[in-house]
Amino acid sequence: MASVELLSAARPTSTARRLLKRFACAVRAAGDSLIETSRYRGGCDWLVLFGIGDSRHDAARRHQIAQGGRVLHWDLGYTGLRKGEGHLRMCIDSDHPQDWLNRTPLEPSRWDALGLSMRDDGDASGPVILVGLGKKSRSYLNAAQWEARKLKALQKRFPSRRIVFRPKGDEKLQLPCESDSRELIAEVLQGASLVVCRHSNVAVDATIAGVPFEAEDGAAMWLQAREFSAANRLEFLQRLAWWQWRADEAAEAWAFAKRMAST
Repeated sequence: MASVELLSAARPTSTARRLLKRFACAVRAAGDSLIETSRYRGGCDWLVLFGIGDSRHDAARRHQIAQGGRVLHWDLGYTGLRKGEGHLRMCIDSDHPQDWLNRTPLEPSRWDALGLSMRDDGDASGPVILVGLGKKSRSYLNAAQWEARKLKALQKRFPSRRIVFRPKGDEKLQLPCESDSRELIAEVLQGASLVVCRHSNVAVDATIAGVPFEAEDGAAMWLQAREFSAANRLEFLQRLAWWQWRADEAAEAWAFAKRMAST
């Protein structure tokens, strides 16, 4: 039997609350012990939380790992996003699951269930898309000038190429280049030659769209270390699909996390 601390240091969003409520039920149904806290206690086998961008959650995660425990943390999903009922991504211990993907089953059912198809929307002569971090990530990573520095480097690398900045959400950050805030990321990626991001889920969108990407962190680092071929893209997406779940799949997600942690 595993012991679990479910931590919500801040008032959770409705999405987080729905997931954590289902997850608490799943833990108890599996015969594992659970305590729900608003301040980290420690001493359990697992710490479960939603959003490591909160400094209290991040500090709790670091302490839990230092004490030899495991951390299962959640955030908005890679694909299949629908407000309130869409997929949510999870990871064990680290920020992103790239180091877990080789141990993840190469079994396509979860990817297939999404009903998505890979595309070939890239154009080698098209613009470079620079993806913004957003305020929370910039603060969490202490990367206040990341976009400006990256734009300068890209302008030097691609002096004759259009560079288009894609801000995150309703972010108001402005850079001295073209900007594209259209709601559908697929429209932004259409005809692009390259996507550049730090760790954004847009790297996953680019994988689906068939647009090469460059990242510094995130799940897509698994693919970045390999040829950007159709076969490798599909394998990445099939493995990654096991790291996102809907709230109503909490029992399956908990069972999967425990299996992965024991490998």
